[in-house]
Amino acid sequence: MKNYRKKYFYACLLFSVVMPGAVLAEEPLQGAGLKIHADSLTYEKADETYRARGNVHLEWDGANLTSDSALFRQAENTAEAEGGVVLTKDDDILRADRLKLNVETEKGEITNGYIFMKKGNFHLRGQKMEKMGAEDYRVEKGSLTLCDGDVPSWKFSANSLDVTLGEYATGRNVLFYIRDVPVFYLPYLIFPVKRERQSGFLFPKFGTSTEKGLNFIIPYYWAISPSQDLTATLDIQSKRGVGTEANYRYIRKSGSEGSFRGYLIYDTDLDKFRGDLSERHQEDFSPTLFFKSDINYVSDRNFYRDYAEPFEDYSRKSVDSNVFLTKHWSRFLLTPEVRFSQDLEASNDETLQKLPLITFSGIKQRIAASPLYFALNSNFTNFYRQEGFQGQRIDVHPSLILYGRPLTGLEGSVWAGYQHRFYNMYGGSASDSFSDAGGIDAGASLSKTLARVYETGGARLKKLRHVMIPEVSYVYVQHGDEESLPFFDYNDRVVRRNMVRYSVTNYLNGKFADGDAAPQYRDLAYLKLSQGYEFNGKRRDLLTFYDELNPFSDIWIESKLNPTREISFLTDSRFNPYSSNFSTNNVALRYDDGGGNYLSTGYRFSRTELEYLESRVGISLVKPFLFTYIGRYSIDKGDVLESYYSLEYKKQCWSVTFSYREREDRNEFFVSFALAGIGPLGKMRTF
Repeated sequence: MKNYRKKYFYACLLFSVVMPGAVLAEEPLQGAGLKIHADSLTYEKADETYRARGNVHLEWDGANLTSDSALFRQAENTAEAEGGVVLTKDDDILRADRLKLNVETEKGEITNGYIFMKKGNFHLRGQKMEKMGAEDYRVEKGSLTLCDGDVPSWKFSANSLDVTLGEYATGRNVLFYIRDVPVFYLPYLIFPVKRERQSGFLFPKFGTSTEKGLNFIIPYYWAISPSQDLTATLDIQSKRGVGTEANYRYIRKSGSEGSFRGYLIYDTDLDKFRGDLSERHQEDFSPTLFFKSDINYVSDRNFYRDYAEPFEDYSRKSVDSNVFLTKHWSRFLLTPEVRFSQDLEASNDETLQKLPLITFSGIKQRIAASPLYFALNSNFTNFYRQEGFQGQRIDVHPSLILYGRPLTGLEGSVWAGYQHRFYNMYGGSASDSFSDAGGIDAGASLSKTLARVYETGGARLKKLRHVMIPEVSYVYVQHGDEESLPFFDYNDRVVRRNMVRYSVTNYLNGKFADGDAAPQYRDLAYLKLSQGYEFNGKRRDLLTFYDELNPFSDIWIESKLNPTREISFLTDSRFNPYSSNFSTNNVALRYDDGGGNYLSTGYRFSRTELEYLESRVGISLVKPFLFTYIGRYSIDKGDVLESYYSLEYKKQCWSVTFSYREREDRNEFFVSFALAGIGPLGKMRTF
């Protein structure tokens, strides 16, 4: 046995001397930080080269390379692979017939290569690629796209491409393909290849309008930094001229943020410049001090009627601006504010502006160890306008509140206050005067919370929880002689009240469970009924400011019903018990399956004011089409205010949208295209 072991040792020693290149390498190579796995692996000491064949697998610095064969030159730190080459790092993939790569500098050459960058879904192909660094490539006879598939929906091909992943691709003699069909030629191309937001031209939008004529919109998006961006747009209109728009956004490191948007056009139809601008900013100086501005301006009252797309802007009656600073302490709050309004229906010379409005409030705070709490609401307003009377108003309103539980299970509160207003009026046809008025107000409330859980025995709905809160409250507001007081706004006329009000609030919640899955809870229904009784025998409706000679107020009905996650039904209505009809009625129904199919309709009615119906529909049942409809109809006017239709054909990497809008004074038709990667992607980040 001893002789056998000795012979075996000498045989192994002889084998290692005769065949010094035969090794098994599954350990890191000395000084290279690289592992090689293969069916056969040899090492040539003369040129320090490892040769691998069959199921080759190389690993280094988070990268993995597989191929049919490979060699690694240890002195040069280079790897060469052939046959089914696949290189992966993180989520990015490189495929090639042949690859030569310096594993330290990541420079090399690729033959018949394909690169896929998952974040951004970027695909790059080329007959010959030169890898200039970790993210840089030079490509001959290559193509790039953001579409999947061997025959992508669209692509750019070029004789030569310079690509920096995470930045841009530039190409010369470029053809744009739809499927395999070349559509147009570009002598030069700059294409964003960014993982984050991307600078570049957005696809243009073109259409026709009865007011604007032929309309061609060309937007450019500039990702200035991770925390700033700008969209600049050229708006060419055959009937009205050429407009420009800029939309700038920013975020500050402290959490402060803002935006600026402006539009300007020389209207050839009216022979003058027209436009609008808006500015938003919020600055957080400290946890207790912040500034906010919301400034808006429009050149003339008909600008939005001629140029606005959103219906909310098209139907504007005023343009409001405000700037304020807020400082709060543990118990008090100070807010100086400037409010300015542009009236789009009347003369702005007669519009009262609040320049400034200063509010000082005392947050409800306990008085020593007593059950009493103190609160304060006060403000100073300077009313200014170019024509008509002006003046100042000081309003001071302190109050005391008492909370308690008079009986087991009951919750109650009692409060009392005094409000006094001081006026200084001058200008216009009114004589200079100083006046004041004051009065007390008081109230009380009492409520109880009742709850019960019901076992349903259902397959999914296991339990129902019903909560009911009955409440009775009383409010008294003294009414003094106010005829001699100025009338700047409705705060100058205190509505007399001596009213008791009852309400019943109901909540219904459900517990759902499927098998052993964790239970889910959902709000199913909400209903609140309330009504008041005025002891003075008549009351004023606070919504419509109508005087009613009946003591009972309207019955206020608020409800929300969610029978399923997809369906919701809301009401907010007031029913007059004397005339047996609704004074106001707001109803909304919505269905949304989360997959692009939705339906919402809303009905609004206010006595003598308006009767209005709005509906929105989205249908995506036939993929890849998405149909959208928005309709607004004024029942009191008997006229359609707006109808909007759009049809979007959306694929994985591109879309086209056809839209048609019809309003009282215009019709518009637009076609817009979008390619993935052309324009902004992702959200802004702070510095």
